[in-house]
Amino acid sequence: MSISSLFEIGRRSLSGYQTAIDTTSNNIANSNNEGYTRRRVDLNNLTTINGFAGFGSGVDASSLSRMREKFAEYSLWRENHNLGKYEKTETLLTQIESIFGDDSDGSLQNVLSEFWNSWNDLATEPESESYRTLVKNKGQLLANTFRSTHTRVVKLQRQLDPELYESVAMINKMSEQLLEINQQLRLGNSPDLMDRRDQLITDLSHIINIDVKEKDNGEVSILFGGHILISENKANALEVNIDRTNNLHAATITFKDSDFEPDIDGGSLSGLLNVFNENIPNYLDQLDTLANSISEQVNSAHSAGYNLAGTTGINFFNSGSSGAANLQMNQAVINDPTLIATRGATEGVGANSVAESIFNLQFDTFVANETPADFYISLVTEIGSEIDDASFLRYSQELITQQLQNQRDEISGVSLDEEMTKLVQYEQAYQAAAKIIQTVDEMINTVLELA
Repeated sequence: MSISSLFEIGRRSLSGYQTAIDTTSNNIANSNNEGYTRRRVDLNNLTTINGFAGFGSGVDASSLSRMREKFAEYSLWRENHNLGKYEKTETLLTQIESIFGDDSDGSLQNVLSEFWNSWNDLATEPESESYRTLVKNKGQLLANTFRSTHTRVVKLQRQLDPELYESVAMINKMSEQLLEINQQLRLGNSPDLMDRRDQLITDLSHIINIDVKEKDNGEVSILFGGHILISENKANALEVNIDRTNNLHAATITFKDSDFEPDIDGGSLSGLLNVFNENIPNYLDQLDTLANSISEQVNSAHSAGYNLAGTTGINFFNSGSSGAANLQMNQAVINDPTLIATRGATEGVGANSVAESIFNLQFDTFVANETPADFYISLVTEIGSEIDDASFLRYSQELITQQLQNQRDEISGVSLDEEMTKLVQYEQAYQAAAKIIQTVDEMINTVLELA
């Protein structure tokens, strides 16, 4: 082997191990960077085409590999949308539960109980002005509590409007970024671009259910709900459509160009839409059922009774009001509590059969075959049960996604201990390669001296 060949071996070794040191240092620097995928330099022996058998031509850093666990990554994307759905569902239902499940003195359950009890107090002294005022006040409080409960839930839904727009805007932005990465990948493979691509897909899969297909050069196409979200050359934007014609809003998500409505069955957007379009209307329907049933039954008993003036046919609640949002006491009764009926047609002043019958309504199963209290407890229990389901599924999904993340990190993640060991090895090899150059330099000087 000639001196020049020996010099070339040293030069290539220096270059190869310098690349290895740079790559390892970059791994260490990005060890805590979310979405970073470990790089590995492939150092290959260079064989001699023309030369003595047994001699090589040094080492070459032929390629830079991105250490990716593709199966775990794709599985993570498929499972991530379930996690996003259950997380969002649990969070929103917990906020709703705080409205219905409030156990303070001002809760609907307690106010309803106080309303019934006020009729029992009046039954003990039907002519009492203070007890009549108490019934009036508790009736007003009950109507106000129904209305405020309805208003709080509707307000919560309205507060979700901006979140819907923000979610769709985020999806559109990510889609445009992925399209841009696709275009850049056509110009050449880049580990940094692929890291950005994979992190964007991970974030996107938490918001919506997607299917990803990848080409050999790293470009991706993504399907969302049976429709193309991102192709090689286009990102199809989504838009939010909110129907505000009714007190409760209804929301749909469509593609801008086609009005196609994707099947959204996963991701935080799915959880958001389900609560927005299904849970909240369902809970308010039940609240309306309770309010209407109480109003109808109390009015039926009260209008058949007689007040202190001996008049009858007066409703306790406004007959024209419907639903929790509109429940009101009869203004005439508010203005004059002596109009509150306490006795039957054949009873004299001081009788209490009507007051007792209204008090006993709380024990009748006139609300969907349940007592008013039991019906409301069933509603609160339903919300709690749905939270428990979402919490259990969220926890299970966290375990699944964490396991997949661990599998991915075993290959793709950076181990500082491993990288530090490699760094020491590459530094020693680099120093040895430098020694080769130094030796060649000394050999050349010796030859020149002999000349």
